[in-house]
Amino acid sequence: MEFPTIDFGWVGNGNLIGMMAVLHVMINHAVAIGGSVLMVSMEYAAFKRGNERLEAYARWLSKWILIITTTAGAMTGVGIWFTTTVILPNAIGSLLRIFHWAWFTEWLVFVSEVVLLLTYFYTWDRWKGEKKKLHLRTGLALCIMSWFTMVIITGILAAQINPGDWVETLSFWSAFLNTTWVPSTLFRTFAAITLGVAVLTPLNRWFVKDSLDRHIVLKLYGKWLVVSVPLMLASGWWYLKTLPDQAQTLVVWASGMSDFTFAFINVLGLLLMFVLGVMLMDGRTKYPVVLTVFTAAFSLLLITEFEIVRENIRKPYVIYNYMYANGVLKTDVERFRKDGALAQAKLSPIREVTEANKLQAGEELFRMQCIACHSIDGPRRSRVMTERAKGWSEEALASFIPQMHNIRPVMPPFAGTEEEVKALAAYIHKMVSERNGAE
Repeated sequence: MEFPTIDFGWVGNGNLIGMMAVLHVMINHAVAIGGSVLMVSMEYAAFKRGNERLEAYARWLSKWILIITTTAGAMTGVGIWFTTTVILPNAIGSLLRIFHWAWFTEWLVFVSEVVLLLTYFYTWDRWKGEKKKLHLRTGLALCIMSWFTMVIITGILAAQINPGDWVETLSFWSAFLNTTWVPSTLFRTFAAITLGVAVLTPLNRWFVKDSLDRHIVLKLYGKWLVVSVPLMLASGWWYLKTLPDQAQTLVVWASGMSDFTFAFINVLGLLLMFVLGVMLMDGRTKYPVVLTVFTAAFSLLLITEFEIVRENIRKPYVIYNYMYANGVLKTDVERFRKDGALAQAKLSPIREVTEANKLQAGEELFRMQCIACHSIDGPRRSRVMTERAKGWSEEALASFIPQMHNIRPVMPPFAGTEEEVKALAAYIHKMVSERNGAE
């Protein structure tokens, strides 16, 4: 209520944040963490064997890891800050206040990660002979810093869904050392390595020409995959059990799949990834192309599914038991119902509802309390009003809005007066009628 509202229209505010976050996580996990671990492992294998061709391949990987993480990775990271700040300023502002020193530490770690990556890449030729060990230690330090960045961010993300007793204590440590932090960190760690293997395995067909080199690389990938897949599954199960009860019940719903489809796809996919790991460990230089392509695609879809589920199971909150998904504090709902939401909105041109401004007031209320998740029209049909409210009368909407959080527990309660409920209902009905009528 203290910030201007920005509506990205057809794209959808929630969709924009989700797309940016998923893209960033793919790059960060698969390249910055998983790719770095595999790259340094490969350099170590080349060093032990005195294999210059294998070292050249590790060096080639370091070039692309540097390019991707400092361009697409950095830009999508900034993109997350931009989209969350303009769409949910209350939420990002609260997280910055709660985790100020965690964010500060993470920025220092990230700078260290970039410096190490640059050092690692530009010293391939300079650190030879005895200095080769220093180059390997730099690579190890890079892997640790890349991972440590994720450790800090995961603590903050985990606190959004299970902040422990922070709501009562307001202690930084109560929020950061929440029960979901360790299992979710472990899950992301093994998922990142799995992603790295899945994405890099198909590349070996084109970029590792010598059959003996390919044998070494694939065996290395297989070892990482055989270890990571079971541990990812175990830590994922542990993470699930640390979630609040309501969040646990929403996992399958959040994926958009049926119970059977959800279990079948995830179990089968993980099993096939494990099978690929066993095949790679066997040292085969020839393996089914379909399996490697499937593994690459499935691993990317798996991390996408995880991010979508993680976002949706928090509902109706953005910070569990503290702030609703629309940025309204849980403690402010009753006050807004009594005094009005518009009266608290400092930047709204409408302060109270009248017959003359009813539709304009409804639009303001929709922007303040709905657009974080919903739009009038757009690509995600389950979230657009043209589908959700199609065929509803204005009176039916006005009756539903005050009870929507009871009927659909994933929705925040409407925080406003009876007049504001009617204004919102009138605006939604008008917009939906116009859009559907135009069709």
